[in-house]
Amino acid sequence: MCSYKNTLEGSNMSKEKIEVHGGNIYKILRERNIDELLDYSSNINPYGISERLKSAILENLNILERYPDPDYIKLRDKIAKMNKIDISNVILGNGATEIIFLFIKVLNPKKILIISPTFSEYERAIKSVQDNVKEDINKVKIDYFQLMEKDDFNLNVKNIIKEIDKKYDLLIICNPNNPTGKFLSLKQMEKIKKKCNKLDTKLFVDEAFIEFLENGKNQSIINTEKNKKNLLIIRAFTKFFAIPGLRLGYGFCFDKNLFSKINDKKEPWSVNNIAELAGITVLDDIEYIKKTDDWIREEKKYIYSSLKRIKGIKPYKTEVNFILVKIDNNFINSGLNSKNLKEKMLEKGILIRDASNFEYLDDSYFRLAIKDRKSNDIMLRALKEIFFNRV
Repeated sequence: MCSYKNTLEGSNMSKEKIEVHGGNIYKILRERNIDELLDYSSNINPYGISERLKSAILENLNILERYPDPDYIKLRDKIAKMNKIDISNVILGNGATEIIFLFIKVLNPKKILIISPTFSEYERAIKSVQDNVKEDINKVKIDYFQLMEKDDFNLNVKNIIKEIDKKYDLLIICNPNNPTGKFLSLKQMEKIKKKCNKLDTKLFVDEAFIEFLENGKNQSIINTEKNKKNLLIIRAFTKFFAIPGLRLGYGFCFDKNLFSKINDKKEPWSVNNIAELAGITVLDDIEYIKKTDDWIREEKKYIYSSLKRIKGIKPYKTEVNFILVKIDNNFINSGLNSKNLKEKMLEKGILIRDASNFEYLDDSYFRLAIKDRKSNDIMLRALKEIFFNRV
């Protein structure tokens, strides 16, 4: 079965399965009264903040004394030029999450299709809109198009195009997808967009991890040359440039009326001066970008091949800086599921992401970030000890 139908009331949100992204390391540190963990639940660039950005912040602390430019012309112009679009199509947000909620608030869709398993904030944003307008949430219908394990969680484009025929207000695709790490090429996405345009379905594409992909920006749907009116895209500085604490994201919208409504709903000055400075600085940091590209190209291959050699788990090939892994049924039946594995890894000072709360995934799945080689070897050694001791 490709699609699973659900009202908001019957969805995972009502079961309160959604947890903080990653593993809420702050809560775990407090509860266990420890100072440090190796965090493999959060998908952040292990190189941390670039030296160029550190210097820029220290040299420009005086900008904290004035309000931000409410139009953020400098950063929006840089983003527009890099993506060969007009500045009027670019919006900034306090992290990509603000833009997700803004887009959903303005669209106020009633029939939504979400490619799943995927990021939980889309559904939460839809629910928040209905709560705010005090509508009957049973009038809002979310359908899930299931990524199948037998396909290694790759999207069947022909089947999704058939599903779109059911006339949705909104289709949401995370590309590259979290937690599966799979990516749809520009050619594949253009087929989906063409069908969405035919049925006047808004296509919302989350590209928060696209920088980690080889040649990712060139394969983005932003490069489509045809009608973009129904296209909405979001991206983030958070993951690739390792600045989650600054909260900086951006989006693209090509419908003038919709863009105007988004601006009307947006809170003023939601992006601070330091965050805007960071965006302007890191986009020009060629050395940092190249270093990261070289790292992820090698390390994702290393992690995948290393995990394949551990008896009892199955890793799925990834295009980005995290990898989805499944525990073999023999180990599940013996009592080692993702929740128990998380606890055992915590005992070794490592936090992993229990992926069982993602739609269509169960307690046999967990997700690992990909970090530097030294950290990765520590994590791999811990996994080997756990699984080898249970053979």
